[in-house]
Amino acid sequence: MHRMAAADAVSYWMSQRIPNDQFLVYCFAAPRSSVEDCAAQLRLRAAFVDDLCLRIREVPGTADRPYWESVRPIDDQVRVDPSSRTWSSCLAQVAGLISRPLDPTREAWRAHLFGPVVDAPGATGAAYVVVLQICHALGDGRRASRIAREWFTAPAIPRRRVAVTRAPDCELLVDAGTVVGGMLRFPGEFVTTARRGRRAARLASASAPPTPGYAPTRLNTLPGPRRTLRVLVLDRDMLSGRAHPVTVAVLTAISVALPEYLGETGRRLGVELTIGRSGEPQARNHFRNAGVDLRVDVDDLHERARLIGAEIAAARAAETDPLRVAQRRASESTPAILTRWGIGTVDLETPPETVTGVTVVSSVDRGAADLDLDGGEILFTTGFPALSTAQGLTHGVHGIGDRIAISVTTSPDVMDDVDRYVRLLARASGG
Repeated sequence: MHRMAAADAVSYWMSQRIPNDQFLVYCFAAPRSSVEDCAAQLRLRAAFVDDLCLRIREVPGTADRPYWESVRPIDDQVRVDPSSRTWSSCLAQVAGLISRPLDPTREAWRAHLFGPVVDAPGATGAAYVVVLQICHALGDGRRASRIAREWFTAPAIPRRRVAVTRAPDCELLVDAGTVVGGMLRFPGEFVTTARRGRRAARLASASAPPTPGYAPTRLNTLPGPRRTLRVLVLDRDMLSGRAHPVTVAVLTAISVALPEYLGETGRRLGVELTIGRSGEPQARNHFRNAGVDLRVDVDDLHERARLIGAEIAAARAAETDPLRVAQRRASESTPAILTRWGIGTVDLETPPETVTGVTVVSSVDRGAADLDLDGGEILFTTGFPALSTAQGLTHGVHGIGDRIAISVTTSPDVMDDVDRYVRLLARASGG
């Protein structure tokens, strides 16, 4: 067992209030084997991926952060739906999965195979769709993508492994040990947090006021339990041909589609963008969210894209700001019981006066298009960032090889005309 990093523990505890499972979708051309045989291969491969052999073990009384403990994946973690269905029907099934989050103290991941699927984007015939549902604490978007790549390329052969089983009295000893360890850590963590907190407060008092957020729109409301998913699949040249990086190009497209959809062309709009941190990761979740202005006040789209790119660059550079570093260090040393108490007191019912962005965008490059499913080539990959109590629309931007997928996740309680928005986004993206 090994102790969770602070950021990963926060992700886990927050998931108990706002489900945040990741759903990594990989669409393949029809393989040589049946969907059941493909599932059998993936079950064998999972045993070779260390991150797929973990689950969360809580510490009684939150005396300490949870631990990762090793377990052998079970067959039921790879599930098969062999029904012949359309791509739209497949997305509806994935939307249903979102309402059934994982319990990572039992299983930190689960996979769902659909096939055959007809009329999938870019497919000339039937396709197979693999959905990796993964606990966010197990990894952020970049790490989860690496886990999936390792899974698809691992050996599909039996791996002999001795199952770890403990007698009930041993389980009690393990729990007692983690509680004692947490109690011994508490005084030092408390003192360290107080010292780091004072430093962060001094820096905050001497810093410029934070950038104001954005006024909520009708998209920034409770989404309810239902989900609606859509995906646009484009050639990379459609976006990068504009001489801007993919993320910048997609944000520029959103900056065109969103005001037209809202019918509010005169207001400031921004997105909450997930930004991967640089340097050696100290946690599985090595990213932060930052507000990026969409600069809808600039009519020239090339100039708008340039300014959006500068906003992203500035957000990345702000990672090394002394105040942010001090705040992060104070958070990392905060005792577990205080952190979880703080998460439990977050008000999720009162609508916020401002939001970091009127929508969320998560962008991940998933590498070369050299994955296959028993001979079926990869066609595209996508994902669906979770909604929250103040975010009823999120976007995913995922690339593999020369194919870029832009996903839209929302709720019929927020957007009952999502296809209108998708058409606007497709037009603005060049699709």
